[in-house]
Amino acid sequence: MGYHIVFIIGFTSCIYLLLILIYALYPYLRHSDLKKYINDDSFAMVTGSTDDIGKAVALELAKRGANIILHGRNEDKLHSVALEIKEQFPACRVVCINHDGTAVSDIDTAMVSHLNISILVNSVGVGPISPLAEFTDDKVFKTIRLNAMFPSQLTRKLLPQLNRQPSVILNVSSYAAIYPPPYLAVYAGTKAYNNAFSISLSRELENIEVISLITGSVNTGSNTKQITFMRPSAAVYAKYMLSVVGCGRKSIMPYWPHAIQQFLISLFPEKIVDFLTKKALKKELKPSA
Repeated sequence: MGYHIVFIIGFTSCIYLLLILIYALYPYLRHSDLKKYINDDSFAMVTGSTDDIGKAVALELAKRGANIILHGRNEDKLHSVALEIKEQFPACRVVCINHDGTAVSDIDTAMVSHLNISILVNSVGVGPISPLAEFTDDKVFKTIRLNAMFPSQLTRKLLPQLNRQPSVILNVSSYAAIYPPPYLAVYAGTKAYNNAFSISLSRELENIEVISLITGSVNTGSNTKQITFMRPSAAVYAKYMLSVVGCGRKSIMPYWPHAIQQFLISLFPEKIVDFLTKKALKKELKPSA
């Protein structure tokens, strides 16, 4: 009798663990549903699209047939990216919106109000590394403004257009939202906001898919460390970002090696994680002037 009980418990535990594994792997094995949000008349708006992840996503979306609305604060860079897209994908319609997300004034979306926007990618952001005591009021304001207030206001403004047809909103968050490291208090706080904002919005909206993309280390202009398996290029990461569309998750790490990395980190005692992250981030601090 005891043997049968042990067998049943063991068998049930194995099935349970198998289901957990299938649930964890499913988003990375399925095909993306991105195509259902793209047609000849639809547009994808990408914020921070003149550099790094934003630019890579804009190019990847154009490659997959979407018309693009580029957002950035540098007009020359905007036109340069627009030209690059048009050269590679002549059929793609490109619109540029020049706006500084750190500015007090809200972005004017009137010029795109007539367009069918079915994809919104909030990728713009900044992550200054510094002890909080050394932050200026202006740096705190601009970080919060760009990372949290700007995407929130832009999303609110575009909701009427997004609601015209099935749409998707991709909000780029960060591993710092889950494991807030030292010297990134303001950045981590805004990325935790992005994650919560996305999850709440996904539960609120019925015709719009909303996903928070928990981003690990990616090779960019601000993270110039060598490209590795664990640190993909922005172009590679953009492909993984779009691959999770339709996965059914409200928050996910789109690059599966990052997900494994974070799982392994979660197994360590918090004090060890704190020590290692503080040691690593101290190397990133710029010497005080």
